[in-house]
Amino acid sequence: MRKFKKIISLLLTAAVVFLSACSGKTAGKSASSGGGTGKSAQKVELSFYNDYTAQNRASDDNARLFYDMMRQFEKENPTIKLDVTEISQDNYSNKIQAQNAGGDLPDVFFLKGSWVQSFIRNGSVAPLTDALNRSGIKDKYRQGIFDPVTSGGKIYGMPTQYSVTCLVFYNSNLWKSVGYEQFPDKWDDVLAASKKFKAKGTPATIALGNKDKWPFESTILSCLGDRFTGTDWTRSIIARDGKSKFTDDGFVKALQFSQKLAKSGLFNADYNAITDEQASTLYCQGKAAAVIDGFWDVSYINANASDEVKKATKLALLPAVEGGKGDTKATSGGAGWFIAENSSLEGEKKKAAEKFIMAMTGEEYSKNLTAKYGLIGPVNVGKTDTSKFSNVTQDYVNLINGGVTLTPIYDIQMDSTVIDVMNTGLQDLLNGSVQPADLAKQIQDAQDKAGAK
Repeated sequence: MRKFKKIISLLLTAAVVFLSACSGKTAGKSASSGGGTGKSAQKVELSFYNDYTAQNRASDDNARLFYDMMRQFEKENPTIKLDVTEISQDNYSNKIQAQNAGGDLPDVFFLKGSWVQSFIRNGSVAPLTDALNRSGIKDKYRQGIFDPVTSGGKIYGMPTQYSVTCLVFYNSNLWKSVGYEQFPDKWDDVLAASKKFKAKGTPATIALGNKDKWPFESTILSCLGDRFTGTDWTRSIIARDGKSKFTDDGFVKALQFSQKLAKSGLFNADYNAITDEQASTLYCQGKAAAVIDGFWDVSYINANASDEVKKATKLALLPAVEGGKGDTKATSGGAGWFIAENSSLEGEKKKAAEKFIMAMTGEEYSKNLTAKYGLIGPVNVGKTDTSKFSNVTQDYVNLINGGVTLTPIYDIQMDSTVIDVMNTGLQDLLNGSVQPADLAKQIQDAQDKAGAK
């Protein structure tokens, strides 16, 4: 039986060969989708990891727009198939860094600024400098936006956002109820107001959710630390040039002040047990007079706050500190997350990856972000009328365009091993189980182990 089938198969194969020979070029043309090229369009599949989950997209305009544009990209590029994996942000860090260590990264992936040096050392990421130069819009990107992903004159990632991580969102009605027309510009007044809020039964003066360890460092200390140390100190730490240390007086004072704020009862009692999003929810529900968070809370408050809270929300910068070296009109910001390309890609796959990356991070993305949501993107697209947007959105745009300077975000530009020690230690610092000088030494020990860049 098997032999009979084999004979039939050979006869059929011979017939196909004969017919193909007789038909000449016609057979080649009919087999192609290119209408005479003789070749069918080859489909390229790209694996892509990101942390824009469905839950993020429900309240994060950057995430929503990114996915809208990604679907549009697939329609316009039918020969490129995206195999997309979404991972929640709290799990993404462990997952992607483990894959970097194991040499098992996807083709394209979100990359945090503080991880870049580790990925470069492992040879895991490809430079995108040539792709950026070919785009013709390199000079339109905002100043300093490529700093976290630049090494040896090469750029290893394209920004997915313009990130400002330290903004005070405050309920102006609640602050007026305790005698303040606006958020105070002195910490003594903030602490005095906190006592009044406690007397009124307000659960928190400032909502904080530090369960995932990064929020206090990224959204408060990155700016508060700069108030004490000044930006030159921060840049020296990032450069790991040995001129500045975490044990320096300015940074220790920043840690002492952070502990003082926690001990004063300024935050909700469960600040180390709830997430950043849960803290924002407290504010949206009117259970906190303020929340100190990043630009993403503009979208979150617009999507989740009651109409009363939305209308009452105004924005401010962190108050000054006595004797500090930092600029009081500065806040922490820049580019936080990037899209990177796996260094193993070659040929058509590499071309497809770079086409996707540039399409998702270029001028069109920033234009759409401003036009649809009134937010600020990585590419400078000029002034835009924001009058159709909420008062929260308008305040954000006006604040950022009103002469605010940006200082580096700690967890975007400092070494990731240093940040791990800092973030874990800050939880202990806030609850009083470690002292400021001791934590400063622990962080400096990690900096010393990281060595010079």
